[in-house]
Amino acid sequence: MAKLKTFERYVAEMDRSEEIEDDTVKMGEPEGKDVEDVEDEADEVQANESSLNEEETEEESIPVSEMLENCFAQVKEEAKVWESDAHDDHTIEKYMVENAALVASLASTTLSEMKEDMDGEAYEACLNQMVEAYTKKCNEYKESYGTPDGGQDIE
Repeated sequence: MAKLKTFERYVAEMDRSEEIEDDTVKMGEPEGKDVEDVEDEADEVQANESSLNEEETEEESIPVSEMLENCFAQVKEEAKVWESDAHDDHTIEKYMVENAALVASLASTTLSEMKEDMDGEAYEACLNQMVEAYTKKCNEYKESYGTPDGGQDIE
């Protein structure tokens, strides 16, 4: 059931609504800035944008091999976290196998995207070469496991 307002309450709320409306209008009015202030702000924004573009250019100039080294440094940390979680089947070995499958998938997808006009036989031949290169490198590390240098060189 709706209550009726008294005349005094109605007038008090009406006075308050005008006050709120005045505050809202004042908040919506722009601050008085002169042309120099606006130009200075625009120059600052443009300077920030150009420095961001320079940073992006610097990032683009990092060799992929260096990016992958940084990436795999993080893989070590993620593998440790993955192994320490509550799942019994989460081991570093299984994580690295899944990571190898991910790398193979990314390389294969990248090849197909770069060579969209490649015929099926050429694509398959290239994939076979990638498999051989990966297998060869893994076999080299297997043979050197336990040796003093431990096969730590990356070509």
